[in-house]
Formats: sequence, C-alpha cells, structure tokens
Amino acid sequence: MIKNILFILLLAGLSTSLAQEVTYDKVKKLFENFEYDEMIKKSDQLIERGNLSDSLLIELHMMRANIFYSKSEDQFTRKSFESILKIRKIYSPDPSVTSPKLIAIFNEVKADFLRRFPDVVQPLDSTMHKPEIKYQKQFPEVSAVVKNLFVPGLGQIHHGNNTKGWLTAVASVLSIGGVVYLTIDTNNKQNDYLKETNRALMQQKYDDYSKSYKLRNSAIITFAAIWIYSQIDLIFFSKNPSSDERIPVNGLINLNSRGDNLQLSFNIPF
Repeated sequence: MIKNILFILLLAGLSTSLAQEVTYDKVKKLFENFEYDEMIKKSDQLIERGNLSDSLLIELHMMRANIFYSKSEDQFTRKSFESILKIRKIYSPDPSVTSPKLIAIFNEVKADFLRRFPDVVQPLDSTMHKPEIKYQKQFPEVSAVVKNLFVPGLGQIHHGNNTKGWLTAVASVLSIGGVVYLTIDTNNKQNDYLKETNRALMQQKYDDYSKSYKLRNSAIITFAAIWIYSQIDLIFFSKNPSSDERIPVNGLINLNSRGDNLQLSFNIPF
C-alpha cells in the first residue's frame, strides 16, 4: 500500500515537473497571447538555462525587446538588442515584422556596439546550414580545343598566351611542312633506287633513300611530339581568361583556295 502511494506521488511530481518545464515554444506562446510579464519571467529561466541555439536565442531577445518597448522600458530594450549583437554582430531585424521605431533604436545600439567592440569575433551557429563549397576546374573553351587540334598553338593564342602559342604554331607548321617535303623526297629517292640498274650507283641511291626515309620519320615524330605537348598544355596548364582578354584568331589565319591549290597564311600583329 505504501509503495503504491509513493509511486503515485512520484508520478504526480514528475507530471508537475514536466508541466512546469520551460521551453521556447511555451515562451513564444505566452508572447503571442500577450502574457508579457509571465513571458519575461519564463524567458529569464530559459536564457539562464543556456541550451538554446543562436537563432532561437536571437528570436527570444527580439520578443523581449518588443515587450520592453511596449512598456516604455527603453533601457531593457537596448539591453536586449545588445544581447543579440553579442551573439551575431551582423544581425539586422526583419523590417516586415519589426516596427520602424524599433529598427531605428536597434541601429543606434548597433552603431554604438560596433564602435565599442570593432573586432568582436562571432562564433558560428552550429544549427545554421553550412553551404557546401564546390570547386570547379577551369577547362579551355571548345573553340580553342578545336583550333588546337588542327594547328597546335592556336588554342594557346585563343587564350591569350601569345608567345607560347606562336612558337608552338610556327614549330608545328615547319615540322608538318618538313614531313610533307621529306615524304615526297623519300618517295622520289625510293623510285630512283628501284629503277637504278647500274650496280655501281645502287648503293649510293639506297643510302640517299635511307637517309631521306629516316629524316621523314624524325619529322613525323617531331610533329607528333609538338601536337601532343600542345594539347596537354592547353587542357591542363592554360588558363581560360575572361572574354575581354582573349585574342581573336579568326583574323590571324587565312585560307584561300585557287583552283587546285590551297593557301594557308598567317597575319602576325606587332
């Protein structure tokens, strides 16, 4: 019997304790119901307990400031605003739900607070959402890549890297020109060697053909190396500047077709 009575008393005490527990929602409800004195009393307990997030604590101080202002207690109104600024130095009231007169007082308190504490470091609110920082690699423009595929160096010129671009472009044009010339020369010397019937001249013809053949292969390897270097440099090491820093390439290259001949010319500005 005694145990039952003690159990009932324990439950009653627990229920009373839970009913009397101060929460932010209960304090806010008191404010909305215009029970200002009770709200101030309960909010004091809530602030003293110190388990509210920064955002809720700021809202609580704003409600208290409204109450103090309505009761013409200017000193406590300003004290509430200063408590907000200690939490978040850059805070500004929402003009859609705050009286213009209250905003004016808040701005006065804020100006004075910033003069007195210019270097206050604000702690981060752990409840606030922290935006994810994304890093994006800068890739060259498609037009620069296309130009660079056909003539190595034009992509660098498109991105404003003139010195590197023109050196690469000239080297690639010279090497491909060498490939074309040496290919024709190799074919001619191969034909001369195959047509030669004089045994005394056959070895010389073969040596000429072999030399031209090796030079042609060296020219092909040189052009391939320049081409690969230019693509890697453009994609991984060349910056993509703003549009006003780019140098147009269209006016620097001219392609003319006359009959069966195709002419490629470069206009280099100085």
